[in-house]
Amino acid sequence: MERFKESAVQLVRTRLRPTIAARSAWYEEVQKLLQREEAYIWGTGELGVWVPLFLRTHGGRAKAFIDAAPVRWGTEIAGLPCLAPTDVPVQEDPLVIIGTGAYSRAVAEHLSAMGVRRVLDISDFRLNELFDSIRDAAPDDVAAQVGACFDILADDASRAVLLAKLRGFFDFEAGFGRQRYYEDVCRGDQYFQDDLIHFTEDSVLVDCGAYTGDTMQDFLRRGYPFRKYIAYELSRRSYDMLQENMRNVRGGGTGELIAYNCGVGEREEIVHYDDAIRGNTISASGVVGKTVRLSEHLRDEPVSFIKMDIEGAEIAALKGAAELIRSRRPDLAICTYHSISDLYEVPLYIHSLVPEYRLYLRHHTPVHYETVCYAVI
Repeated sequence: MERFKESAVQLVRTRLRPTIAARSAWYEEVQKLLQREEAYIWGTGELGVWVPLFLRTHGGRAKAFIDAAPVRWGTEIAGLPCLAPTDVPVQEDPLVIIGTGAYSRAVAEHLSAMGVRRVLDISDFRLNELFDSIRDAAPDDVAAQVGACFDILADDASRAVLLAKLRGFFDFEAGFGRQRYYEDVCRGDQYFQDDLIHFTEDSVLVDCGAYTGDTMQDFLRRGYPFRKYIAYELSRRSYDMLQENMRNVRGGGTGELIAYNCGVGEREEIVHYDDAIRGNTISASGVVGKTVRLSEHLRDEPVSFIKMDIEGAEIAALKGAAELIRSRRPDLAICTYHSISDLYEVPLYIHSLVPEYRLYLRHHTPVHYETVCYAVI
């Protein structure tokens, strides 16, 4: 709808610069707070266990974990005690960091009902890092790109996602408990939207950023037909687990499973990457790996579907796949949540490659992670 576009363009023009200034100031204020006192962390899953590492990089420390599951209470996780919610010393005005991802709103509401005043959602706090791509951009330039993106999206559901994400970025108020959630535009079935993407016995899937095979396992559980599933994973540690999971798959079609221990990019080259728990980003130093160009690496494959979740390197990888995309016109499922600009630049770039693509945005979690651009002919 035109009103979505007008609202978004006006939001960017008026709020981009003030929001960056306000978010930066709040980020610095919280960093100083983290250095002064220990924080409690709600959540003992993969995200929660990562939070103490994040705190240490900012000069802070975690005091204990909190978890709603009784089986966790009284145990030690990553060297820290795990408490029941009733053990949190509310009278001491504790600082609690939510590290649960999809369940963040429920946890935030629980903490509010307990009387905990200082609550910080780690997902929302890290949003400040996503602004680097537009920190020096002119508001009118960003607004023009946002407007152009609205014009090429295929349905109102996509435009609603784009507007909701932009409001989450730019409708910002500093303070605890001010985080935004996205249940109103959130839907399941990430990458495998049955109304958009279809598979046959001849389907050749390409999974860029395969991690340990979580997307592959989800695909196989659904029982879709396919000929080949080709997975790329930069991290050697994740690649080894990916291979193990390929050897032990259960269910799914009868297609061939193939894995490569490399990333994908604009060119074939040796790179270094930060070997994080999850999400290996290209860096100036770190573990040595390599990237390949999909247009060369898959030049003889009749690729029909490409998924990318590669920590902000999506546009570079799309450039490396440009010839392949133009010639094969595969269905695409490309993540757009690793920077603010990716949200509109990824659809615009895909449109520049193949204007005939129908482009959709779908969002798959209640927090800001997992927004995907789908492109289909």
